[in-house]
Formats: sequence, C-alpha cells, structure tokens
Amino acid sequence: MEKLFSCKGLTKILNGFTLKDISFDLEAGSVLGVVGRNGSGKTTMLRCLLGSYRTDQNEGEGGDIVLDGRHYVRDVKDYRKDIAYVMQSVPYATTMKAAQVGEMYGYFYRGFDQDKYKELLKKYEIPKDQTIAVFSEGQKMRMQFAFAQSYEAKLYIMDEPVGNLDVEFRDSVYDMIRELTAGEEKAVILSSHLVTELERIADKLLWIRKKGDASRVSYLGSMDDLKEQYRLLSTGLDKEGLKKAGISEEMIAGYRLRSSHNEYLLWDSKGKIEKSLSAELVKDIRYADLNEIMYYVEKEEDDE
Repeated sequence: MEKLFSCKGLTKILNGFTLKDISFDLEAGSVLGVVGRNGSGKTTMLRCLLGSYRTDQNEGEGGDIVLDGRHYVRDVKDYRKDIAYVMQSVPYATTMKAAQVGEMYGYFYRGFDQDKYKELLKKYEIPKDQTIAVFSEGQKMRMQFAFAQSYEAKLYIMDEPVGNLDVEFRDSVYDMIRELTAGEEKAVILSSHLVTELERIADKLLWIRKKGDASRVSYLGSMDDLKEQYRLLSTGLDKEGLKKAGISEEMIAGYRLRSSHNEYLLWDSKGKIEKSLSAELVKDIRYADLNEIMYYVEKEEDDE
C-alpha cells in the first residue's frame, strides 16, 4: 500500500508534560490503533495532527507532519481540508443546533454535502430543534460522525469515538471504518481504550507510554508482532523459583500474585520465550491479549 500520512518527531510541551518525538507512517487503506493509559498524551497527539495545537519543534528539526504531500504548516488550508475527525469534546459551538453546524463549518471542507449531512442526522436520530449543549454524549458523537461522513476526506482521526455509544451503533462505526479503508485511498487513526475491540480492526498499533513527565512511543507495529513477544505464565513459583528455572529478571515484563497461583507476563523481543522454558513450564503458558499486555506492563511500571 502507498504511504498516505507521515508524522516525524512530533513534540509538544503542555502544562509541564512533554509528548516526545512521536514518529509513524500510515499507508492508504489502513487503520492505526492508538493506545495508552489516561494521561499518556493520546489526545494531545491527535490535536497536534489536526492543527489544534502547535508543535514545539521548529521545521527542519522535527515535528514534520505531511498528508498526501501536503505539509501541516506550509499547506495548512489544503492539509486540513483532507481531514475528518470525531473528538471526545465537541469542536463546535454548543449553542448551535446540529443542522447549523453543517451550514457554518461545512464551508471549510472540500465537497461538503449539506443534504447528505441532514440525511445522516435523521438516520442517527439527532434532534432538530435542540442545541448541542443539551445533547447526550452519544448524540454528540453521532452528530460528529454525520459531519465526518458528509465530505471526502483522506484521513479520519477519531479520539475515543465509541465509548459512549450503544453496542449497535458501535458496530456500525466499525463497519464504516472498514468501508472507508476498503478502497485503499483513505486511512484512519483511531484512539480507544477499548483495546480488545481495536484488535479486530487495527492493522497497526501505536502504543504511547508515559514515564515521569514525558510520553514516548513504546511500540509501533502489527498486533501479531506485539503478541508474539509476550506470553502469560500461570504457576505456583515465586520470582526466586522462576530464576532457578532459568527465567531472567529481564524476561518478566509484569506479574500479579494471587492466593492460588501467580501470573507472570514474559517478554522476549524475538518471540522465543518457549525456548527459554522447561517443558513443564511451557505447558502453563499462553498468548496474552492486548489488554493483558498493557495491564501487566504498566502495572509493573507503577510498582517500580
């Protein structure tokens, strides 16, 4: 697939927190899942990509962001016209009614179809005569989806878009994302705390982790490659027992002690964990899902 989007060295300092040197590429037809615990800087990163926040590095030193050949500073108008978005906080004046949003903001986006927008508002059961201020969180999200689908963008940025949606509409959102990327002309960046659902839809994963007052990229790659590096071991052995069994401290990415058994998340960058274990321990390991990997790794950091 052809590269559509590139982010190089994005850095943002905000209220004593630093989002440091975020870099990734995104191919047309693909979905990038963005994960990280609350406060890791996911929303800050997305706002930088949208142009809502200025980055804190000068051009030529880093922080270059390019969408389909259009630079986010030099070609700012064309860059923004090719982006659609659904954010946690409604980016429109909440004193407006939903139809007025299309009339006011649609002008800024290439090919915005007001009639299609109104049809989608009706389909998504968005009230005509109420202001956005009195909408439920789910209604605000559905209104944003209606707007985002009413013009031909190339990059769709979604920040926790389904957390306040019912299961049925949530599934329709995932169907919409699959349709957007099926033609291999558009791409989606999707931040979500519903990491189990991300496993079903994301082609690539960007994991941002915070240490101290700064967050950096901890992992960038496929779900399968990440999972291959980890295994979950259930055993009665304590840490000392694991060492005697040949498991080094570096292999233990996280653990949880239970009354009946202990659980250890084991890690090997080359995915060769089984070769380091005895046949007896191999019987007690399994692949960890993304939610478990994030839980154990970040729990371990909290305990340090």
